Amino acid sequence: MVKKLRAVILILAVLLSLSLVQNVAAQEVKITLLHTNDMHARIVESKTELGYSRIAAAFADAKAKNPNTLLIDLGDTFHGLPIANIDQGASVVKLMNELGYSFMTTGNHDYNYGFDRLMELNKMAGFQILAANVYKDGKRVFTPYSIQNIDGVRVAFFGLATPETAYKTDPKGIEGVSFTDPIVEARMVLSEIAGKYDVLVLLSHIGVDKSSDPTSIQLAQALPQIDVILDGHSHTSLADIQKENKTGVLITSTGAYGAGLGVVDLVIGPDRKVASKTARTITVANSPDLKGDPRIAQMITDLGKAQDAVLMQVVGKTAVALEGKREIVRTSQTNLGTLIANAMLYVTGADVALMNGGGIRDSIPAGDITKKQIFTVQPFGNYIQTGKVKGSEFKAILENGVGKLPAPDGRFPHLANLTYTLDASKPAGDRVSNIMIGGKPVDPDKEYVLATLNFIFNGGDDYRMLVGKAQNDFPSDAEVFIKYAQYLGTITNDNMVYKK
Repeated sequence: MVKKLRAVILILAVLLSLSLVQNVAAQEVKITLLHTNDMHARIVESKTELGYSRIAAAFADAKAKNPNTLLIDLGDTFHGLPIANIDQGASVVKLMNELGYSFMTTGNHDYNYGFDRLMELNKMAGFQILAANVYKDGKRVFTPYSIQNIDGVRVAFFGLATPETAYKTDPKGIEGVSFTDPIVEARMVLSEIAGKYDVLVLLSHIGVDKSSDPTSIQLAQALPQIDVILDGHSHTSLADIQKENKTGVLITSTGAYGAGLGVVDLVIGPDRKVASKTARTITVANSPDLKGDPRIAQMITDLGKAQDAVLMQVVGKTAVALEGKREIVRTSQTNLGTLIANAMLYVTGADVALMNGGGIRDSIPAGDITKKQIFTVQPFGNYIQTGKVKGSEFKAILENGVGKLPAPDGRFPHLANLTYTLDASKPAGDRVSNIMIGGKPVDPDKEYVLATLNFIFNGGDDYRMLVGKAQNDFPSDAEVFIKYAQYLGTITNDNMVYKK
């Protein structure tokens, strides 16, 4: 009798235990995803940029409130400012490891040091780089996806890189690397992980620029089973994405340069389906009491001190503000674009110079010009090359440059010693006329010497008609700018145009 009683008690205990487990499993689970995108090495906090110290503090605060909190990056991270470029991204990876990032996907500018260097950075990273559609020699380069058990919820994270990487980094640095169609690749991933997840999160460096094909919104339309797309590439704010996105997929982005830290709050119901999903952005303006993590701040300070002795050297002055704002330099020629193009003529002696708007990354206010400012304007380490181009070929070059208007695009040409008439109301490919070089109509049969970036001669920004034409190499674009600024002494509206 006693043995039977013990058996009954044991059975009841097991049943009670199973009931408790089921009740725990049936509870709602809250998951928070913090995300950054298009930092471009803006690791130092400022009046408008959070910097890694404040991002670290915000992450610690969020994790204290909800242990189910992850920190994720959406690319264009390892390259941008001299503080990152000097050691080819190693300092950024080290800081990201300290912050505790879990995942990132690759942006096109993460390939700027070349594919081999990105592989080295990948080995240094204490986080996973996810990108399903990046291939070399027929094999995926990065881990395509990762399924995490977060408090009993299976969350699948997968990454996609923009196909534009093929021409929005130096093509020579990624020879043999291909970027497949994101929608096709995403469908393959979903087939591979079918039945293995409860929540699906895409890490996307795709963006919503109308010049992109596809956009992250088109991805959401094609794959409505995605719960959240954490997006980068187009430097779009959350508010602007919300205006454009009419799908049931939550798409988020934070602008660029660390101006915001994205916050996605997910509530997973007892049925393991997403009960609610919301997004917001932490900024300096809406979080004035957010203080930076002192340990991270000190690491950044020490790094900056080691570099500033060189970078703070004054190389010239400007009497006028030099315009480099993204939306402007990608749709019209500015005085800064003119200055950079004329610097190429000064150093090379070419007939024509071309600078792409996407290579101009900041403005310079009136006053002293330091090396640091110039490396900020031209952070990519491209070098100047010259090559011979027939007059008849300039129309195709210019048509490519203005082909995406009115959308802002990095291919927009800033030119020296060449003028043309533009009619953007006409179809792409038939917008340019009245091409003049040195004030004279272009001679279709004459060979002219063109100076531009190695990035452009390698087919970057889709200037494929220039591939193979480079003949001579010159110093880097930033070094050329420095030499021209030193030559001018003080830049004015009257002297910025180089005269042979």
